[in-house]
Amino acid sequence: MNYAEAMKDIAGRNRLGSVWGLERIRELLKRLGDPQNGCRVVHIAGTNGKGSILACMDAVLQEAGYRVGKYISPTVFCYLERFQVNGAYMEESVFAEYYTRLLPHIMAMEADGRKRITSFELETALAFLYFSECGVDLLLLETGMGGRLDATNVVERPLCTILSSISRDHMGVLGNTVEAIAYEKAGILRDGVPCVVYPWNQEAMQVIEEQCERHHIQPIIPNVKELQIVCEDLEYETFDYKNVKYRLKLLGEHQIWNGITAIEALEILRSQQDIDLENVDIQKGFAKVKWKGRFEILEQNPYVIRDGAHNLDGARRLYEQLTKHFTNRRILYIIGVLEDKEHQAMLAMLAPLAERIFVLTVPGQERALPAERLAEEVRPFCSRVSLAESPEQALKMAKQEAGKEDVILAFGSLYYIGRIGE
Repeated sequence: MNYAEAMKDIAGRNRLGSVWGLERIRELLKRLGDPQNGCRVVHIAGTNGKGSILACMDAVLQEAGYRVGKYISPTVFCYLERFQVNGAYMEESVFAEYYTRLLPHIMAMEADGRKRITSFELETALAFLYFSECGVDLLLLETGMGGRLDATNVVERPLCTILSSISRDHMGVLGNTVEAIAYEKAGILRDGVPCVVYPWNQEAMQVIEEQCERHHIQPIIPNVKELQIVCEDLEYETFDYKNVKYRLKLLGEHQIWNGITAIEALEILRSQQDIDLENVDIQKGFAKVKWKGRFEILEQNPYVIRDGAHNLDGARRLYEQLTKHFTNRRILYIIGVLEDKEHQAMLAMLAPLAERIFVLTVPGQERALPAERLAEEVRPFCSRVSLAESPEQALKMAKQEAGKEDVILAFGSLYYIGRIGE
């Protein structure tokens, strides 16, 4: 099977959607020799910030000379972005090779009368097999949606777990309250395995503490009393944490919170007997962190920025950035959203800041809100709305109208912003 044929099969499985449960993925991994147990894993769940925390850890671990695997989703720039070793994406030929190896096991399972393997289950099994065989020192593992029943939740004993910011998202699957969502996310906890928790999870904290107690662990929460924000500009977030100064190129105060969460997780790894991080330079690693598509400034004069904000919590963070840095600037938006997100609340918060908005249908997504309907939702907040046929056309239209002092901002879905400015 070549790469094109593998992707065609993936597309067919994508139409099945998500199917909860760990029975199928466990059986598939068993047939592969349980490769997930051959990896030293850091497992993270949460609503927002998972990728930023792992990006911080990835940069530091690579700076220390480690070979680091990273499994993430959704992707921004290409499908194979989800399988990375030291920042390099898996090659198409390698993916096709592993896919071909998995397919007989999948066909045998399905022939036995088991439910059809979903694309995420297949990708996750492939990821474990790939990372275990290519000799990564550590695997940074991100849940797909939830935690408790997420296909990644099959590692028997990770080095540590992390719970990032938890808020309302995927309510149709995870529950309608932060507490219900936190219960699902905390499903990645393991008995006696240290868990680091993002410091601003007040609504979720009671549930998190209950689940930590159940697993006989004390949650490790960054001490914000030992944090001092030194400077926030459009180049770096500069802060002191526990009397050490850090510069982080990820922008936004929330990225500082993600940063200190990563620091605490790295300290957990430093304490592991078989992980030599004694001389690791977290400061140097932080200065090299890159995480595209998160309030990423692509151009200046005018500013062109792309941001992955796709839920209400992300919209709040984006609002903070805009009001902090661009109060006196004319703002033009490019927006595309998925229908099952809280887009009305997002627009009510952000759209009044814009003078001009270009809307689009997120390409390639069955759940995309059509641009015509999105325009109707936007007009009560901003009367100057235009429809674009693609992300590229939207950016072209925005640039034609923008002056040198203006700000063009694309947000709303991770599924299209990779086509802005690339």
